[in-house]
Amino acid sequence: MSPCFFIMGFEIQAHRGARSFFPENTIQAFCKAALLGVRVIELDLVVSGDLQLVVSHDPWLRGPLCSDPEGMPIAEDDRSRIIFEMSYREIAAFDCGHPHPSFPSQKKVHSCKPLLRDVFSSVDACMAASGSSGQMIFNLEVKSWPGSEGIYHPAPAEYARLVMETVEAAGVRERVRIQSFDYRVVRQAWEMNGEMSYGLLINEREHTVPFLRELGFVPDYLNPRYQLVDRDLVGELHRRGIQVVPWTVNLPDEMLKMKHSGADGLITDYPERALCLPGLVG
Repeated sequence: MSPCFFIMGFEIQAHRGARSFFPENTIQAFCKAALLGVRVIELDLVVSGDLQLVVSHDPWLRGPLCSDPEGMPIAEDDRSRIIFEMSYREIAAFDCGHPHPSFPSQKKVHSCKPLLRDVFSSVDACMAASGSSGQMIFNLEVKSWPGSEGIYHPAPAEYARLVMETVEAAGVRERVRIQSFDYRVVRQAWEMNGEMSYGLLINEREHTVPFLRELGFVPDYLNPRYQLVDRDLVGELHRRGIQVVPWTVNLPDEMLKMKHSGADGLITDYPERALCLPGLVG
């Protein structure tokens, strides 16, 4: 167990896992975050051609994270291998455990892009094997873009159904949050099950009110880009009964600034920094 483990009032979420240790959205990155003491991991969802939920930030296979089945690197600007056009068997033949230059301490691992159901079971197994206390919460970012239906993902209703069915089959409904920049897919999921936890991601402050209006219900979370966060925004959202967990907060000074703004937590690539930062958690 990490010496900086806390039962946290101020929540620390590991963005795509513990990215300073392992490549993003890999089982290894998620398990490392759990062993550090994190109890909320943020991860990204896309859909394969055979309608399986794949954990990936991008809707295509790309470098420097991935190499092809022959071991050849994929160029970072190559977007030709669209996940929604591939079966998961084809996707799993690509090694996507290569380090990213932005994270020089990342260790190379052999990892395909995992299925969501395997992340659920693997993280829980990792925690059980290590004797870790508590349970992991999975914050699922559904990657969906208006106008990209049938290109990068299904229509919102079908997409939401896939997510809900996978969560129910894994028996983790009480430990899942569903969020997206696309309010349509969040609204569809809420209409299927209004008892789960939902959130909106916001990249521009002026989107806040219209997106909440279009959503049609009050979500548990509204998670903005951290540069948008101040006491006024947090206060307004708290008055509406909405929690605020900004992204992606990597520098200690910015982490402390988020807490002083009244935010309820933060999402970071460096959970180890946040967990051991005096005055942040505890």
